[in-house]
Amino acid sequence: MNKNIFCVDIGGSKLICGALNQDGKILDTFRAEYPKNYTVDTVTTLILEGYRKLKQYNFYACGVAVPGLCDFASGRWLYSPFSGLGDIPIAQLIGHMTKLPTFADNDVNVSALAERRFGVCKAIDDFLWITVSNGIGGGLYLNGKLYRGKSLSAGEIGHFVVEEGGRKCGCGNYGCLEAHASGASITEIYYEKTGLDISAKEIADLARNGDKTALEIWQSAGSYIGKAAAYAVNLLNIDTVVLGGGAAEAFDLLATTATENLNKNLFSKANPNVKILHSAPGRYAALMGCAALVLENKKEN
Repeated sequence: MNKNIFCVDIGGSKLICGALNQDGKILDTFRAEYPKNYTVDTVTTLILEGYRKLKQYNFYACGVAVPGLCDFASGRWLYSPFSGLGDIPIAQLIGHMTKLPTFADNDVNVSALAERRFGVCKAIDDFLWITVSNGIGGGLYLNGKLYRGKSLSAGEIGHFVVEEGGRKCGCGNYGCLEAHASGASITEIYYEKTGLDISAKEIADLARNGDKTALEIWQSAGSYIGKAAAYAVNLLNIDTVVLGGGAAEAFDLLATTATENLNKNLFSKANPNVKILHSAPGRYAALMGCAALVLENKKEN
């Protein structure tokens, strides 16, 4: 019996396809960067290339992580603020290409599933998972299960306004968390201050090596994340916040100010001992979450 799962993390700027087993172990991967102004055809062509390179692992199902809004029930990718893509029957398209039963959901939702099944929240029934990547999103795990919301779009913490009249966000509003603390915004802010166009990872390396501007930008991002997390904790009365995604690999630069601003904005009497943790799956949370999504929705034949 086939036990492996074809996992597709579409991402905002890159694609990662993976062959994973049912324990969430990554057996092999295919990775590709998107060109500028990419289209859905670009994405599906790369997914097919990834599938062809990995299909020797004899998959029995496929899980897809979508950046932005996704209707889990229909498998339709509704909208991504980062790329502008949307209204795409992504599960149907990939299922047709691979001939596999295919399930799709928001990348942050599946990351929360990965953390619960494979990561630091195995014994935690209530937590908030925050992806800090090119964009920022939140996944809610409440009462022992993923909470998707009435229109399947719960957890959009990236569009909490954390700076009134602040930077313009891809969603059209101003001052969103995503516009002030995502990997893309860190790159933009550093460029505005220094004229250097380098990646968030490179800026993190500079911060660790004494670049004052780089450190201030990362610490500011942490403060905004803590502020947004506090609002969510005050509303939901949860005690665990998990940071994951590519930019959260700089957890060492985010954690102190995130925790300080979380505690500053908490209703502490109602929410004692709230903790911010670094994701165990880390940058591969969405990919591992694709496997978790399949395991929750598809019984092996």
